[in-house]
Amino acid sequence: MPRSRFARPRPRSVWFALGTGVFAVIVIAVTVLLPLLGVIGAASGAAWFVRVPFGTITVVVIGGYLLSAGLLALTAISRRGPIAWILAVAAAIAALVVSLYPAIAAAIAGTEQAGDVIPFITELFTTGTSALF
Repeated sequence: MPRSRFARPRPRSVWFALGTGVFAVIVIAVTVLLPLLGVIGAASGAAWFVRVPFGTITVVVIGGYLLSAGLLALTAISRRGPIAWILAVAAAIAALVVSLYPAIAAAIAGTEQAGDVIPFITELFTTGTSALF
């Protein structure tokens, strides 16, 4: 499709912002999200009594990375360099926040489970000691 002679070409800063944003999102996914999911999966296998909300984690991670992809798409169609950089940085921040969410969700699930276990242990200890005396 021929370009209109009135349309401005995209400046180089837009392309650099897009490349940097895509690179940052991929690096965050590979270095933060994947190892974190591996650790949570291994821990949930070892500590089977902790109910990790895998459904919620899946929905949040997919939604967050779709948000990052949308921000990167807006970066690609932007015609101003500063706006493109803001969108690319926002995509990277969204990917980082979403990548850290599984750790927060697993920690909350673990503390809720511990809240159920502690009264059981104290009751077991009090009934066990009362049987001794």
